[in-house]
Amino acid sequence: MATTGEEVGGAGSKKLYEEGYMDDVDYLWVAEPSHDTIIYSHKGSLNLRVTSVGEAAHSSMPEQGYNAINPLMKYLLELDEKLNGNARKNEVLDKLVMSTTIFNAGNQVNSIPAKAVAEINVRTIPEFDNDEVIDLFNKTADKYNEKSADIEVEVTMSLPSVFTSGKSEMVDLAKKLGKKYLGLDISVKGSPGVTDASNLLRGKDDNFPFMMFGPGETKMAHKTDEYVYKDYYFAFFDIFKALVLGLSK
Repeated sequence: MATTGEEVGGAGSKKLYEEGYMDDVDYLWVAEPSHDTIIYSHKGSLNLRVTSVGEAAHSSMPEQGYNAINPLMKYLLELDEKLNGNARKNEVLDKLVMSTTIFNAGNQVNSIPAKAVAEINVRTIPEFDNDEVIDLFNKTADKYNEKSADIEVEVTMSLPSVFTSGKSEMVDLAKKLGKKYLGLDISVKGSPGVTDASNLLRGKDDNFPFMMFGPGETKMAHKTDEYVYKDYYFAFFDIFKALVLGLSK
């Protein structure tokens, strides 16, 4: 399967799942960059857009308006503490992580902003899942709205975490092939990232054979000049072929 829109939203994998393309699949192998580590579980990814509405005014007379930034800042800091400060952990994936990544407000330095918008990404775990996070965002907004704020929460993406056993013929064979063609002792770990497996594994149990394994440097993800070592790139031609043939027997 080849998917589109993987980076944000996973629209392609969602469509493939909905149309039944995973119904007769025996293994799911996502070939994202991770040449020295087989990923068998990963966190979920939740995107939210939070909008605070106020009233514009001249900055010399702030009492004539309502600064949309102020309640939104307090709201975000409270949620940051509630989520990032939560002690719950997953044995493989560790703790949930929340990051406010975009903040836009105002259009003139001497005017009170009538609107402020923040976008937040949350990497979730089974013990603190997407539904619970969404509920917390909404209930916290309700609390601020009772105190004269006007905050609205919109979920723009919700991909669940993937948690599998990591024990399968596919993983065992991939480790052997990694040693043969890459000369590496391939480790098997969980990942804080997210893949199309969030959509494609919906409805599958924890024993379904899944791994993320492919050429590239995981540590270089989203960095300038992201690269792939040429030797590893070519070695994966042989790994791909041997893995497919080995699992087809």
